[in-house]
Amino acid sequence: MRKTALITGPTSGIGRFTALELARRGYDLILVARNEAKARQLQLEIGDAVSTGFIQCDLSSIGSVKQAVEEITTNYHRIDLLVNNAGLIVQHRQTTADGIELTFATNHLGPFILTTGLVDLLKAAESARIVNLASAAHFFAFRYRTAKLANPQHYHDLLIYSRSKLANILFSNELSERLAPFGITSNAVHPGTVSSSFGGNGNGATSWFMKYFKPFFRTPEQAAADIIHVATAPELNAVTGRYFANSKPARSSAKAKNRALARELWAFSEVLAEAVLI
Repeated sequence: MRKTALITGPTSGIGRFTALELARRGYDLILVARNEAKARQLQLEIGDAVSTGFIQCDLSSIGSVKQAVEEITTNYHRIDLLVNNAGLIVQHRQTTADGIELTFATNHLGPFILTTGLVDLLKAAESARIVNLASAAHFFAFRYRTAKLANPQHYHDLLIYSRSKLANILFSNELSERLAPFGITSNAVHPGTVSSSFGGNGNGATSWFMKYFKPFFRTPEQAAADIIHVATAPELNAVTGRYFANSKPARSSAKAKNRALARELWAFSEVLAEAVLI
């Protein structure tokens, strides 16, 4: 029986190469994306060797994510691999229709609602894995305050992004604790600084850095290989609650290892997730 993998943000960059490689390895795919046209094009590229389903979802919208969860749980019975890949960084502060800062909503809250909503499908698999795309930028999550994440007092794109990436690791670690009794693993992956359009629209210094040093960055293919390794390597079948870089366990920040912060973020996210009902 073929395994089923769900991947968010599969239509470009790291996500696209991750989806292509998982398909090559025989995984049926659930493609969760905003852009239907790009998702359909990816389905054509993958072909008929595996099954590819498309679920339209805007991760920044609580209602959209809840609708996606309902559609997925209605049409699928098992998920063996969940790859929380989608993410963004934006130059100027933007607020979602739910009243939440866009970066935090997209990079953390959307994946939180999606993942927790699909737990029963993950439990239905023999040994499911969750891979959460993080970043070494989490080391720069200065003045991190859980209660301020949804509506920060001051805005700088790189700082806000760093806090969202710290949230990714805290969430990944808390998932590993809560889901370990069910044989489900949860790990975070730093893909390195990738040569793509990501981050190119940031503030002056951020944008300049991304563009000037782009020739020295990793390719999306190389970054995707790290995700694939953590998602599929047999030797990692029972490894959970770790942070990986270059396909190896790596050091994360002291904040990222803070269990109290992880539990606090989980409770805060639950409150936000109930803020809008569909």
